[in-house]
Amino acid sequence: MSDRACRVLLIEDDSNDVRLLQRALSNGGTAFALAVVSDLAAGIDALSTGSWDVVLSDLSLPDGHGLDAVRLLRLNAPDLPIIVLTGLSDDETALEALKHGAQDYLIKDNVTPEILERSIRYAVQRQNSLAALRLLEIVRANERALEKKNRRLARLYKTAHRFVDNVSHEFRTPLTVVNEYVSLLRDGIVGPLNDDQKRMLDVIADRSEDLNYMVDDMLDISRLEAGMLSAWRQPCQLVDIIEHVRRSLIRKSIVKEIELRFEIPEDLPKVYCDNEKIGRVIINLTVNAIKFCGRPGLVRVWAKYDERHREIKVAVTDNGEGISADNLAVIFQRFRQVGRNPRGSTKGFGLGLNIAKELVHLNLGEIDVTSAVGAGSTFSFTLPVAEPLEVMSRYVNRRASLRNGNTSLSLMTATTIGLSVGSLAEDVNTFLNMLLRRQDLIFRIDHERWLLAIPCKQSEICAFVNRAEEARQKLNRNRPGEPLPTIAIESVGTWHLTNGAAEVLAEVERLIQPHALSLC
Repeated sequence: MSDRACRVLLIEDDSNDVRLLQRALSNGGTAFALAVVSDLAAGIDALSTGSWDVVLSDLSLPDGHGLDAVRLLRLNAPDLPIIVLTGLSDDETALEALKHGAQDYLIKDNVTPEILERSIRYAVQRQNSLAALRLLEIVRANERALEKKNRRLARLYKTAHRFVDNVSHEFRTPLTVVNEYVSLLRDGIVGPLNDDQKRMLDVIADRSEDLNYMVDDMLDISRLEAGMLSAWRQPCQLVDIIEHVRRSLIRKSIVKEIELRFEIPEDLPKVYCDNEKIGRVIINLTVNAIKFCGRPGLVRVWAKYDERHREIKVAVTDNGEGISADNLAVIFQRFRQVGRNPRGSTKGFGLGLNIAKELVHLNLGEIDVTSAVGAGSTFSFTLPVAEPLEVMSRYVNRRASLRNGNTSLSLMTATTIGLSVGSLAEDVNTFLNMLLRRQDLIFRIDHERWLLAIPCKQSEICAFVNRAEEARQKLNRNRPGEPLPTIAIESVGTWHLTNGAAEVLAEVERLIQPHALSLC
């Protein structure tokens, strides 16, 4: 009310009292806009048609006497401050009026401009406080209800994840049995097969493999949602990753009568990735291409080195019907399938492309699709070459771009003394990789030294070091043969990536420059 007049509705049938109150309001220090009605019905009507800051009401009205007037006014104006006016000094009546919703009780003969102005101001403030308290109580009640629903949703969420994990793992056993028996039959272990029988077994193996891919997709989605999908990034040769999945993809292309070509140069530089997960990406993209390619079908899996961006581009190209621009915008979303004429009856869950995107991002790459309706599609993704500065640059930029995330990054070194290049050194390397979370990064600087990048604050480094030592001791208690040696983990420094990314990269370069081994 500080920038406008206080709007007052006066319900009073005595003209002398009206003049008295008008004079009191006009002589105060606050600007008041006063409207007067002479009975309760007119007052209630004014409440429904106007906007008011406070109501002044006589207790003795022609159509409403005593506390009935207060009850009716409160019923029609639940959030409006009400001040009761009366010619009688009766403490009991005053208390009853306050119980029924009035904010104040004034004796007409005692009203002065100061008393009336103060009463109105306090009444408005008290009513506002009551409204705020009621609102706060509503908010708290809603919060309690929301917390209860969230707890229930969390239980349901965990139950659903547990169900998916259990069902997926239970599928593994019969799938393994089916695949093993199919392999025995196809290899002629239990007797020769004719061509029709071999073809039927190929179809069985193909469908069993489809189901196996679906199980993998379900497990990966469950782990991604739970934040438990880890990554073991290390220097890899792309040709080795391709070789690991080639046989399975060729068998599928033969069953589908698709020509499948692999065009992977032998001289590509090493990439830095989790080879198992990138193998999954190649499988998902190639299976998707086989499913939606044309007739006669042709699918090409190819790769090339982009020296400028220090990355390998891996792509899968098909000669299918292509994808419209509208579908390109949603094709990587979960549970979305945009193809209209998939080959065969196995359509899957629409998880493959979404999982491929997540796995590529986990390996510091980007995924893309180009397509033209009637001319086929190319799904491609990138992987950084196995160079520490390139990998760290991508990692730092990705961490710095996280919204509402932790932008603190700590560098640490892990060192063993007198460690040979043999199996024990590889065991230490495996131990350190298993110790890290999906958002962590590790480089092997030389045979005895590793560089760790951990998104944590300086105060959290000690907890990480303690966890590492506890894990090493626990492993050694159950480890046959030579125990893992002591691993000295030391802090290099902690930076905020919003303004310290360049310093992080400079420190990494300083640490790795004297060592020829690097990521190799």
